[in-house]
Amino acid sequence: MNKALRVVLLTAFMVTIGMGAGDWLKSAPTVFAHANVASSEPPANAELDVPPEQIVIWFTEPLEPALSQIEVLNSEGSRMDNDDSLIDRVDPSVMSVTLGDLENGTYTVVWKNVSTVDGHRVRGSFIFSVGEPLSGAAPVEIAEQGLLQSPSEPVIRWLVLLGGLALVGGLGFHLLVLRPVLTSQGAPDSVSSLIPTAQILVSRLMLLAAVVAVLASLAQLIVQASVVHEISVADSFGDPVKTILTNTDWGRVWLWRMGALAAALVVVVLVAVLAHRRQDGPLGQLYLPVIAMGLGAGMLFSISWTSHGAAVAGIETTSIVSDFIHLVAASFWVGGILVFLATILLVNRSLSREHRSLALAGVTPRFSAVAVISMGILIITGSYGAWAQVTIVEAFATPYGWSLVGKLALVTVILIIGSFNLLWIRKRLATNPQASTWLGRLIAVEAVVAVLIVVSVGVLTSLEPARQVASREGLGVADYLKFSDTAEGTDIELVVEPGTVGTNRLLITLEDRFGKPLTDAEDVSVDLTSLDVDLGKTTFVSQNLGDGQYVIEEALFNIAGAWQASVIVRRSDAFDARTAFRFIAAKTTSSGSAVIAPDPNKGKFLLGLELFGGAVLFMVAGVAAGGWATRSGRSLLGPGLAVAVLGMVLAVASPVGQTGLDTQTNPFPPDQT
Repeated sequence: MNKALRVVLLTAFMVTIGMGAGDWLKSAPTVFAHANVASSEPPANAELDVPPEQIVIWFTEPLEPALSQIEVLNSEGSRMDNDDSLIDRVDPSVMSVTLGDLENGTYTVVWKNVSTVDGHRVRGSFIFSVGEPLSGAAPVEIAEQGLLQSPSEPVIRWLVLLGGLALVGGLGFHLLVLRPVLTSQGAPDSVSSLIPTAQILVSRLMLLAAVVAVLASLAQLIVQASVVHEISVADSFGDPVKTILTNTDWGRVWLWRMGALAAALVVVVLVAVLAHRRQDGPLGQLYLPVIAMGLGAGMLFSISWTSHGAAVAGIETTSIVSDFIHLVAASFWVGGILVFLATILLVNRSLSREHRSLALAGVTPRFSAVAVISMGILIITGSYGAWAQVTIVEAFATPYGWSLVGKLALVTVILIIGSFNLLWIRKRLATNPQASTWLGRLIAVEAVVAVLIVVSVGVLTSLEPARQVASREGLGVADYLKFSDTAEGTDIELVVEPGTVGTNRLLITLEDRFGKPLTDAEDVSVDLTSLDVDLGKTTFVSQNLGDGQYVIEEALFNIAGAWQASVIVRRSDAFDARTAFRFIAAKTTSSGSAVIAPDPNKGKFLLGLELFGGAVLFMVAGVAAGGWATRSGRSLLGPGLAVAVLGMVLAVASPVGQTGLDTQTNPFPPDQT
């Protein structure tokens, strides 16, 4: 096998593992990020004639039964529920509580929950009344939901992620870049003599990375117990931690992560022991590092399993896989930069200027190949993640959106530095003595920027996704749907306000073929039919407002999903005009605004493009390795071509559906049956 190909083979192997992991993710939860209210029965601010027997709340994420609860208070603050909050076994995102006898008055529903996906605690309240208009509700003290679960959360997440990335990427740098250069034929004796020292250096750095990840994970557990139980960190030890580990999905994933980290730590210690004993066999040089890197990848997968990507309804499987691939690629890049910087310091300290230039001239091209492939994959998977978590442009005007913009600015800086290293420094390493000095300085800057990027990721993973904040605040969401058509010479315009689940206002505007208002219609009615559930047909007769406008004030969409509105215009002097419009009645948040969610069909389409883009990177690497004429080239071109075809088929075959927030005119042919 061509040794230059080893630069890309392990990268290809790890990414292939990430893509193949999708087959094992069929049980991934269908959720959003942070368990906020999707809807409730009774709805917020409802005025009921008859007391309800229970309160049912649908959340955007499955809940931990032991840590979630609903309370119902009367105007005096006394509990009126039966203290029997229950999570639905079939749909764990639904929580209910039964009620005692309610007298006329206003009641406050207070809820709190913990997500099974990201472990975040959320709380809130709403009111309803029985037998009278809404009036003074019970005074409920609910702390304002902070931007972060804990001020220390971004720092801890940063350290967990930095440790994992450095562990996997540092070992990858050792296997793909450093070791092949130091052991290559024709290397000067002074360069080859660095093998034991380099192995000790890498093992120490990896040991440090594993220890950082372990300690940060322990701190994360303590903070999680503190946040969930709403107690101080000092009081979190003991039963609160035990509850997190034994009664929550987040705790079980944490145990999985710690198991992988502990095993990786043991393996890295063995590598360090063998390095100190100067044993250069394949056990310490190859097999154990590969095992440690695989265990580190398992730790990264646990992060993806509890990430925002695991909480996107309809595309959770592809989002988890995409996030894992993103982390693996980031590890080869970030971890590689950190070990590359340490290698430059070692080379500068141990070798003469001539041999220093030769060593760096061998290391730099190999790392550049890994970095280019990794960065390409990061751009592809990062674009998918940004779409899944932001979804609409207006959502960039949120803390998550601005943090993402900051991260992209840092990525731009590092791309500029990397391009300069690749296009200018690398070509001059063997001939220009100053090139190695500039390389060290630029790699140091690149390492600092890379660490800052990981800091930004720690902040992003601690924040509520932009699309969910935008949903709650109504950013970028039209408060109506508008359609128009012409039938039997009559121009018909239908406006649905707000176009979400619940009561809607339908405004029909009629004009004749000359554009004059049609004011003499005998009857203008609308038949509403759910296209997802057989609810029958409901007919609403409009009121003539004059000037060609007809209104239906209270048209009810019972459920979210696809609906058909058939408009029938009856006139005594003309044929009846009929047309139909199909649209999506969007889910709403507790504030009444529409839920912004990625379109699953578009997600499949983008996944196809993601696979195709990644395959192109491997095919380019295959061509660089000799193409079809070499075994190495064929080993990359064959799978790359197959994945490219698969990606194109998936993209072409995936219907890119309408989201519930689009206001397209007549998106489907009328159904006049």
